Amino acid sequence: MYTMQDEALQAAFEIKAACDEISRKLLRWHWEQKPGSHSLDALLRHIAQRRKEDPDYYDRMPDLSGKNNWQQLDTTLCMRVLLDLETNAAKPLDLLGNTARPGAARHACNAVRTARNEAAHAADASDAAQAALRFNEAVEALEEGYAGTALRETELAQYYREAENFLARCGAKTPIEPQTRPAERTRQAAKPAGRTQKTAAKTSRNNPGKRSNTGSAGRRTASGSDPRRKKRSRQTAGNRSMVVGLLVVLVLGLALRGCGMGML
Repeated sequence: MYTMQDEALQAAFEIKAACDEISRKLLRWHWEQKPGSHSLDALLRHIAQRRKEDPDYYDRMPDLSGKNNWQQLDTTLCMRVLLDLETNAAKPLDLLGNTARPGAARHACNAVRTARNEAAHAADASDAAQAALRFNEAVEALEEGYAGTALRETELAQYYREAENFLARCGAKTPIEPQTRPAERTRQAAKPAGRTQKTAAKTSRNNPGKRSNTGSAGRRTASGSDPRRKKRSRQTAGNRSMVVGLLVVLVLGLALRGCGMGML
């Protein structure tokens, strides 16, 4: 009878296979970015040389005899090469250091290796659930380290779907919020900017005088004059003219009156 534990262990086996596929893809991409030969034979010669230079680090490596295809490489071999610090290498390649985000790339490689080890040693449903959680974390790390370089957006979206499938089949609850697809993240990141631009345009249309006032203020500052001060000056001058005119009328009236009285 096929049980839930059988389903979880089958998922763990698939997680292991997915990690091997990702590891091969990453190693081959890094290997093809370096100068020199990009063949599998060149890679095997490099590993043989590094085994001589650092036998402790390359201890317990898979047997390389008969390896004639990239598909025969597993996570153990691929990540041993990618995560090699090459402290005693005669000709260090620094594969991860040649990327745009070397720290994120190293974190992603470690996450994939951890997920693969959890899946390879899963003995029950609980172990399989842990492997599913680690694979989910590895996919997030891959997006941070390799989005747009070694991994396309469509590939990352596929890995996210696989991670959700593994979590569901293993009965695992992810400790983080459900993941958003890379394409959706891009759209969501673009939305606030679009809303901000629309809001700014709407504000500009609703308040057409605001920008002109700002420009007027700048011109007032540049010219050193204030229109309100000029208006007050014109009002004062007008008041003075009115007072002078009234005084003239009054004087003429008194003069005419005086002349009339003299005639009488």
